[in-house]
Amino acid sequence: MKIMVPIDFSENSILALETALGLANRLNSDLRMVYVTPAGSKYAKGLEDHTDSDEHPQDKLEKLLLDYRQQYAVKGKFDYKMLSGNVAEELVNVAKYDQVTLIVTGSHGVSGISQNWIGGNAFKLICNATCPVLVIRQGMTFDKNFRRVAIPITIKKSSRRMMPTVAGLAKLFGAKAIVVGLQSSKLKYIYNRISISVGQVASYLKSHDVEVESTTMLVGKDNLGSLLEIVKTQKADMVMMDVTNSGSFITDRLFRPELTTIINNSSSPILTIPVKE
Repeated sequence: MKIMVPIDFSENSILALETALGLANRLNSDLRMVYVTPAGSKYAKGLEDHTDSDEHPQDKLEKLLLDYRQQYAVKGKFDYKMLSGNVAEELVNVAKYDQVTLIVTGSHGVSGISQNWIGGNAFKLICNATCPVLVIRQGMTFDKNFRRVAIPITIKKSSRRMMPTVAGLAKLFGAKAIVVGLQSSKLKYIYNRISISVGQVASYLKSHDVEVESTTMLVGKDNLGSLLEIVKTQKADMVMMDVTNSGSFITDRLFRPELTTIINNSSSPILTIPVKE
């Protein structure tokens, strides 16, 4: 296995690194930090721009390796990679061609986007990565043991297509599943369809040796608020959500406000799982 952590030296990216270290130790995985110098930055050309008053990114990466190496407790590789260009595109390419199993990223960084929204680079990474992305931010409670996972199910087929990955990860961690059906409208036939999907998901997970702790249907415009309350009260250690991967680097039509809402308000980390369109 290989875990990748995008690093921009912000507090959220350092939190992501610390989270990834715990997971790497649990999963006996390689761990790689990736720093991308944005195109046009003064560091894009290399080390000649280094000054004592403005520490070069490579020096910072070396310091992170030194500071955290003792916490990396497996016989794998803990290293870093430096690139330059479009930040999100470079990260997606590294994850694909380095055969990364899991990306752990902070929800905000150097994008300059308001803190009320997920950072632009993080959002593009989530929408285009070919592997699961674990999103964490300051204020979330992280437990590397993951005893419970919350799984929202909607009317969209993509929320069921992620089940093979969900089942595999839940079984890997020995986690129990909390399956939650989400319906914003009050139409009966929509309710029935989602309710049937929740039952199918529960049966699928049980058939793959994943214990289902509870199933719930949430109806109404504030079903996301109710979902987050369930995550908190039932002490779910992770929320697993599908993200449609179109295969192209165009995210406007893939924008999901509910995903942003959950990432910005959840008490637990969010694992996004790519599902092909």
